[in-house]
Amino acid sequence: MRYAHTKVFTVDSASSPGRPRRIELGGVMVDVEEVIDHWVSAAKDPSFYPNEYYKVKVAGGRVFILMYNTLFNSWWIKGHIT
Repeated sequence: MRYAHTKVFTVDSASSPGRPRRIELGGVMVDVEEVIDHWVSAAKDPSFYPNEYYKVKVAGGRVFILMYNTLFNSWWIKGHIT
């Protein structure tokens, strides 16, 4: 499954982008019930812009992977993981 562009609202944070609190699913905003995991991609090249990833659970127990692209300041979502 591929990533698709999405809207994410975050809790204010001293570090960008902040923890996801609401995500857009099919045009509807849904609350994030839990951030299960968070990690940052790494590369040996220091000019590489790392992406941040969040594994989140929303209402109904659905789980998604969110990717924050630091270069383009944009959010992407990979659909429902069981």
